[in-house]
Amino acid sequence: MKLTHHQRVQLAITALLFSTLACRAATRLIIPDTPTPPPTSTATLIPTATPTLPPTATPTIEPAASCPSVLSQIVVDSTSNGENADSSSGTADADVTYLVHYTVVGDELKTPLFNSIPDELKTEQEDRTTQAEIWKYFTRLIPAAQRKLVTGYSIMTDGKYNLLAGVNQSEKDPYKWNLNVDIADSNEKTVLTFTLIHEFGHLLTLNSNQVKISLPVYRNPDDQDIYQREADACPQYFTDEGCSNPESYINTFFERFWTDFYGEWQAINKETDEDTRYQMLDDFYNTYQDQFLTDYAPTSPEEDIADSFAFFVLSPKPDLTSIASEKILFFHEYPELIQLRQQILERICVEFPS
Repeated sequence: MKLTHHQRVQLAITALLFSTLACRAATRLIIPDTPTPPPTSTATLIPTATPTLPPTATPTIEPAASCPSVLSQIVVDSTSNGENADSSSGTADADVTYLVHYTVVGDELKTPLFNSIPDELKTEQEDRTTQAEIWKYFTRLIPAAQRKLVTGYSIMTDGKYNLLAGVNQSEKDPYKWNLNVDIADSNEKTVLTFTLIHEFGHLLTLNSNQVKISLPVYRNPDDQDIYQREADACPQYFTDEGCSNPESYINTFFERFWTDFYGEWQAINKETDEDTRYQMLDDFYNTYQDQFLTDYAPTSPEEDIADSFAFFVLSPKPDLTSIASEKILFFHEYPELIQLRQQILERICVEFPS
């Protein structure tokens, strides 16, 4: 989940949680875990314009994945309202407890730092085998050149079926990143696969090659005036990390898919009452649901592009039938991403032998 600036301030739970993009199961964050009333009559579905894509000069031939049924199952498990996504007791604001933080050197986990935690979490904190396997799985999925910016790895938990994982800028270096995974939600491999690809989508679209990092915001995460000044000075889409480059993936994505209703979304995002904001986001999704791949994607442009990237990797190339399908096709416009997709798919298929 890509948190807004004021949400990041509210979620200063521990020293390690200072700008976390913590992501839940794809269909859970917008709709609260308690029963939600049906949308009001004012939430009217607005038909979208016919989607259009710029023609490419030379079509790129994309080889088919060797394990299509596995990929389909990953998407189904990760975006359904089944067991992996359901919790009657969880809430969107459940407290996160960080159990252990590792420094990443190459592919190795070094210098574990153990937090003081409740006794009931000691087993998870001491489960070094599972912690290491989650990290090794990430390294097996994502090519080495694409994860050089990850220099920290944390195991956290807020219980099952709430926050699944997140990424955040490193505490010591704004140009490096941490990966955080909830150990309680790591046992279902299909869901973990989708989640890790989603998190990598954040790294791909928010790294310093895509976004000019704002050092004033990084150094003063609680200062709303500094944040607003930096945002006002940005002629492109402003992420919580800084001003996106004009030709960056996220700015191009934002300009194509978000400009028509961004003002409406901003008004929702300024709502300080959590329950009210979730209900407003629910209504927002019901109004524009034909433009989103999941009901989690409307949380922010950052979450929308990360979810869309996960679908790009895991789904067959779709026909252009909706704005939602156009968001998958968006990534097919970039030859370097087509190549990266194939690399990840080959790794996934090895992980799920038939």
